[in-house]
Amino acid sequence: MDINKQLTDYDRIQLTKKAYDELELGEQVKVGNFHIGTVVKSVYAEDGMRAFVIANSNEITILFKGSYGFVRGNPQTWRDEWLRTNLPILLALLIRERKIPSQLKTAAHFLNKTILQFPHAHVYIYGHSLGSINAQYALANCRHPERIIAAYLYEGTNIWLLLNQNQRSRVAKIRSKIFNYVDIYDPVTLGITATHHMVGKLQYVDSVPLNNPIKQHMWGGYQFDKNGKLKLRPIDEAFLTESQNEHKLLTKSNDLANLVERMGQKNEFKKLAEEKFHTLRNKFPDHKGWGKLSGLFDNTSFMKDKDDE
Repeated sequence: MDINKQLTDYDRIQLTKKAYDELELGEQVKVGNFHIGTVVKSVYAEDGMRAFVIANSNEITILFKGSYGFVRGNPQTWRDEWLRTNLPILLALLIRERKIPSQLKTAAHFLNKTILQFPHAHVYIYGHSLGSINAQYALANCRHPERIIAAYLYEGTNIWLLLNQNQRSRVAKIRSKIFNYVDIYDPVTLGITATHHMVGKLQYVDSVPLNNPIKQHMWGGYQFDKNGKLKLRPIDEAFLTESQNEHKLLTKSNDLANLVERMGQKNEFKKLAEEKFHTLRNKFPDHKGWGKLSGLFDNTSFMKDKDDE
């Protein structure tokens, strides 16, 4: 049996976290009592896309790395991950235009190329935050979907609105293989839905709300049983309300789209965001929805790195 199939939910999250560890070529990767394999590829593309390939005799594990954040990042990661990727994705969702940042396209090319380089291996994919977004788009453009055994995606914005019909049809065919984990208290999970309008199957996490949005985003609200199984819950009123608020928000956001287009640097970003959100909260009644989206712009929230606590 493949090693990836033997992992618990807890193990898979520990494996996903390793994308933030800057794995080195030749490094042996272990999770708990399991030897996942050897790092055989470490990719840092010009547009900032970061990914690792871990291989053993039967399978390859692809880790798409998430964002460094404001504090731990440097001018290059700020440019590549935020100005060129995360903010354009948000802008595209707000104005409902399919403008795809370079990093997502690079992730798709990387996945297809890697699958061809390992023609007999079973393929497993993991991604968190921006890593989840890159993985979603890569899966929507995968030319060899039969090679994908499973994908585990955590706390990423739903990019369904950015996909064309062919891409949506492609991911629909492998929907049962993609597990998309959502914590409704995480400000990054914008665009959540109880419908099939997402990449993969919704895994609604039975999470604990925390006062620290950084910890919330970094799996802090997740709960596990003694066997490492993640606690999930069925769709409930809280989920449907949050989904409805976000839908209203994304259809009323021309002012916010104009704001995002003006972002050029961190300090200006925060100042303009605070001014605009004050105006929008008075203009629209959906305060809960705006509160969640405002977390995307607050540099004291999720965009810090997990170690900056």
